[in-house]
Amino acid sequence: MTDLPPEAVPELGVYLYCLARPECLSAVGLLADEGLLGVDERYQVSALCEANVVAVTGKVVIADFSEQNLQTLSWIGERATRHEAVVARIMAASPVLPVKFGTLYRSRDSLRDFLRQHQKNIESALDQLRDKSEWSVKGYLVEEDARRIIAAEDPEVQSRRAALASSPGVRYLQQKQLDARIEAALESGVARVSQDLQQALALHALDASPLRLHASAVTGRAERMVFNGSFLLTPEMLPDFRCALADQQEAYQVIGLNLELRGPWPPYNFCPNLSETRA
Repeated sequence: MTDLPPEAVPELGVYLYCLARPECLSAVGLLADEGLLGVDERYQVSALCEANVVAVTGKVVIADFSEQNLQTLSWIGERATRHEAVVARIMAASPVLPVKFGTLYRSRDSLRDFLRQHQKNIESALDQLRDKSEWSVKGYLVEEDARRIIAAEDPEVQSRRAALASSPGVRYLQQKQLDARIEAALESGVARVSQDLQQALALHALDASPLRLHASAVTGRAERMVFNGSFLLTPEMLPDFRCALADQQEAYQVIGLNLELRGPWPPYNFCPNLSETRA
């Protein structure tokens, strides 16, 4: 019996990592042996079975997932990494439907109700995603190289540059106008390249999803992110996709664009839009 008053006993909830097939059960049992911790490292990862679907779960203290904590990167960081590690381990044993970090249910019964309500859609999605994984392509641009190339290849820029006035004041204004033209050409080119890349690479994937761009503060890179896309691939499709990516890299290397392929990831961006109602 606890010595804490009832109001001091933390309320535990059910944390959901992903949905999978029963073939993942042995992997769930090995997670603790492999040293993989759950989002709340005090509780082991477990499984809840409903028909032919397995919910990979763990216990958490519900109050820990406050709005303040969910907006604090230092709190989220390590826990989100553990979430992703669990999903990746399950993906090695079964098709998965990963769910976003912080998905909670009040009880196992409420999770069972959710599984029963969406069972057909879940099973269909698991079948469709079997032997498929998500790969990301990110494009980074060295902007100074791109501006220099634009200035060298744009006849209008060259003409205006040759006609810059000798008067400092007038020359300053003309240079500002010239810089604005180069910047506009850069932004137009970036948008066109991003669209063309998405279309070209999507031809070699089962599905594709453009993603939002991130600032340097997030990427940790000096180069500007100008492309971010996810692509759903089978292992058999990967070599052809790599070749298509290499062709695009060769075509855009001249403007200072570098493309990076990463994966395989669980198909976070290719899951069905199941109801997020919590019981």
